[in-house]
Amino acid sequence: MSSPHSRFCGDNPRIHYLEWNQDRRDTLVLIHGNTASAWWWEPVAMALGAEFRLLAIDLRGHGDSDWVRPPAYHPADYARDVAAMLDASGAPAPVVVGHSMGGLCALAFADLFPERARGLVIVDSALTSSGARDRFLRRLRGLPVITYPDLATARARFRLMPNEGEIAPSLLDAIAEKSLASTEDRRWTLKFDRESFFGGDGLDPMASVARLKIPALLVRGAHSRIMTAEATVHAVESNPMAEARTIADAHHHVLLERPTELADAIASFARRIQARAAQR
Repeated sequence: MSSPHSRFCGDNPRIHYLEWNQDRRDTLVLIHGNTASAWWWEPVAMALGAEFRLLAIDLRGHGDSDWVRPPAYHPADYARDVAAMLDASGAPAPVVVGHSMGGLCALAFADLFPERARGLVIVDSALTSSGARDRFLRRLRGLPVITYPDLATARARFRLMPNEGEIAPSLLDAIAEKSLASTEDRRWTLKFDRESFFGGDGLDPMASVARLKIPALLVRGAHSRIMTAEATVHAVESNPMAEARTIADAHHHVLLERPTELADAIASFARRIQARAAQR
């Protein structure tokens, strides 16, 4: 599998995305979580191979996409950026895949643009929230920006949040390098806007799942504390279009810890959607 093409679209904000397999007919859109970027999907893209066209977005305030002032970092804002990327790329109705916060963005996309997605894959997203979670996210937003004197130090200090799971050190180091940028004073820091930490974000994930009119796959890591087994069961019971799959021996960062298994879940779901469409 070849390296992805790096592309930009839009203005105010300008959005960056990665594209693999441009000549393929069926498209998967890949949406990362908070503090992450499109590059976090590379292990899954490698496991998916050349079967699908893949579009992995840097959400506003993340990666190489623009930061926004005044801050506008809610799921609906991100969903509009996904729509702009699809307009620019000319991709017809895709299967939209989102991890963590990206799953909330995928649900917002289905709410705002119900005819533009063929299916959703929600990967270890918080289907329920609490006041404690909202307060924690607000505290994170208020913390000072940390910078490091050089890239080597920044890479060595890089940690996932939550910091759990068995992820190959070489992969974590590659993700760290893609997640860092040089500052104006020649130090190094993470490539995301702290204003993007939101608490009460105006989206009720359980209600969004319940009103979906397209197939949805809810994927959770077996050891995840973010997408609980109880919430997943309730979500699936709320909508006959939804189904669930658990990735064994995985925590929250399923796309890094078990990329092959996640790719298999996504691909088999997308193929079933294709088969149904072909029968109509």
